[in-house]
Amino acid sequence: MTAMSKHKNANVALCYIRQSQTRDENDTNSPERQRDNILLVCKRNHWEPEWYTDAEGHKSGREIKNRPGWLALQARLGDPDVVALVANDLSRLHRKGWRVGNMLEHLEKHNVALVLAAPGREVDTATPTGKMFIQFTAMLDQYYAEDISQRAKDSAEYRRRQGKAIGIPPYGTVKKDGFLIPSPEGAWQLPTGKFISGTPDQSPEEAAIWRSYFDGVRRILTLYAENQLGIERIAYQMNEEGFPFRDRNGVPRPMNGDDIRRIVGNWDKYGGIMTQARSKDRKAYEMGDSEDIQFNEERAVLPIDLLRKVAEVRKTRTVKPVDNGQKKEKIHFYPLSNITYCAHCERLAREQDDPQLRSTLSGTKMNGIFRYRHKPGVKCGCTNRSVPEEDVLADFEKLIKQLSVDENTLNLMIEMAIQIDQNWNTSNDNFDQQRTEAIALAKRKINAAVNLYSDGVIDREDYLSRREQLEREIAHWEARNSDTQKLALEFGMCMEAVRSIETLWDSADDEDKQGMVRNLFSYIVYDLDYRRIVDFRLKPWADRFLILRAERHAEESKDAPPIQEVKRPMPPTRLILN
Repeated sequence: MTAMSKHKNANVALCYIRQSQTRDENDTNSPERQRDNILLVCKRNHWEPEWYTDAEGHKSGREIKNRPGWLALQARLGDPDVVALVANDLSRLHRKGWRVGNMLEHLEKHNVALVLAAPGREVDTATPTGKMFIQFTAMLDQYYAEDISQRAKDSAEYRRRQGKAIGIPPYGTVKKDGFLIPSPEGAWQLPTGKFISGTPDQSPEEAAIWRSYFDGVRRILTLYAENQLGIERIAYQMNEEGFPFRDRNGVPRPMNGDDIRRIVGNWDKYGGIMTQARSKDRKAYEMGDSEDIQFNEERAVLPIDLLRKVAEVRKTRTVKPVDNGQKKEKIHFYPLSNITYCAHCERLAREQDDPQLRSTLSGTKMNGIFRYRHKPGVKCGCTNRSVPEEDVLADFEKLIKQLSVDENTLNLMIEMAIQIDQNWNTSNDNFDQQRTEAIALAKRKINAAVNLYSDGVIDREDYLSRREQLEREIAHWEARNSDTQKLALEFGMCMEAVRSIETLWDSADDEDKQGMVRNLFSYIVYDLDYRRIVDFRLKPWADRFLILRAERHAEESKDAPPIQEVKRPMPPTRLILN
């Protein structure tokens, strides 16, 4: 994929900047470096930069919902004036391999170039090796993010067991050696009602009133414990008495009901109890007797009796929701749904040469059990119409373990590839010319399929099937090279792709599992009657690895022919599991 593949008038580069966490004004150096590197790329290519930035607050590369800049950029990718997507490095875009894979397919669909601006990060995603390098880099970024996450969680749990505060201290407190202490900070209220930061010994005006943030906390919890005023009324009372609230940027302002609610919700932290759950996630009506609460008196910053009363009042004010029999459940992601096909339908589609007969398995919940089920209303000869999700995933995990190889096997596969290449090149003197002609012919066939689909001669299923087969053939020819280091790199990347699924599968959530499967597999075929995977196809960039893996498996079996007799299939064929 190159920038020149777009229309000649396309010259807009979508430039993306992300910083995971902006803690203070010094953190802006990193976004500035990103911007400087990206500008150099745009000037060199005569592109007009269009900036999208996510650098305020916490902007994790593992998610996209908290990145409005990225979401806005995505909406522009398909526009005809866009020629490239430019970022400082791959981890600025995503820190999950499957998201990178989806992004590459989206960019290729719209003929948009991906350019990394950091020195030494240049890569050509138009080649199979470039695509695999991007995937490999994405996997390393994901490993890094997962490792950092696990270390952070372990460190947080260790500090929590010591009674130390995690994250931003509750309002009115600061951390000293990890423990909460009353904050010495506060603000002045001017006669006009405006709040300004300062110190108690330096009044900005003669009539200004000093209010301590910690005194504000004590006053709020005292009013709440009296159980005479509601949350909103307490906020009004605090504003009348001139107590300010300090936002995350250290700016004092008038209080509102949400501020009071957060302060009351942190009653346990003011008592030295460091819990993992957020205050809004702890249901007060589920709390036991307030007399049984074990406060940490040594680390408490407010009187225990006051905090115990606050907990008791909060429990009495909280009403447990009534169960009306209809609940809105959390969305459940089925990792293999709509990429897994019924084996019986697949057989009929091949026998009748009709891609429309293929049908995918979708997810459903039946009698409290998550299941994969056949497409309703379609009869193909299978007896079972659904199977528990855990059975399908268990068989998929077996498949991943079968695909995974150790270093010795990988080296043998590379040797096989080199030997096959040598035999092929020996028997084909005009190999370069043959490869060029084959790639050109496949591209012409893709264009012809597009025209047939546009004219209504073939349906979408047939068009997608033809295009996928031809793209695999192109990838196969482009990947043919007997260079040992290149083979080692390609197979190493494929091995890491399989290994990443095997390693991250247990710890990943269902949405991530779904993304990882779609990043490596084009489709999976499942037999509902025998409850097993009978066929699958990897993405075109990983096909060669699969072929050599199958050849190596055959070579290890008793009846396997010697390596010299192995012939390379053209184009790549399926691997049927026995």
